Amino acid sequence: MVQLLRVQGPTGAFAERLSVFVYFDDADGAADFNSITVTHNATGLVWNISHDNALVRLRGNDRWTGSNSLASPGDAKLPSGTYTVTVTDLAGNESVKTFNLIQPDFPEYAPVHFTVNGDSWTLERNSTTSSFSRTYLLMYNAQMQLVYSWMLPDDHESTVSGTIETLRSYARDVSSVQCYTENVDGSAGVLLIPVNIE
Repeated sequence: MVQLLRVQGPTGAFAERLSVFVYFDDADGAADFNSITVTHNATGLVWNISHDNALVRLRGNDRWTGSNSLASPGDAKLPSGTYTVTVTDLAGNESVKTFNLIQPDFPEYAPVHFTVNGDSWTLERNSTTSSFSRTYLLMYNAQMQLVYSWMLPDDHESTVSGTIETLRSYARDVSSVQCYTENVDGSAGVLLIPVNIE
């Protein structure tokens, strides 16, 4: 799974991050994973994802391993073109794949705006960013661990609202919410800064 992300920082500015996850299926089990190396073929830029700093995502019974925070030097845009992904296990066995990154047309402004007022929340969609229409509310506990992900109905309403109690019905210990909006084919997304709900 490969996605190009625009991630909002504390100042409100956005930086690009590359998300790369591989389906690691090894006869010796998940603990045999060693590392992932991502290389941009034309420039020689290399990112290493070690066993210790890899993230794991479960989708059904499938285990995906990787990182969602690969950055270009100086926070420059990530280069387009062919990338090579090399996955190794503890014995040094390798599996190699390639993918082609094409820079999508990111919206000039954030696709959504999320606010909390008292015991209610409101999400306003930006009408000029219609290609980024699939929005998720990512709910975190006080330790910033993801506890629930809720995809909002894609009903093209300009404003969606609800109560904090509704969010707590999905995740009782939720303390902050982060909006993530992706394009139709899921190849690119925009991640806003978390908003406290307490």
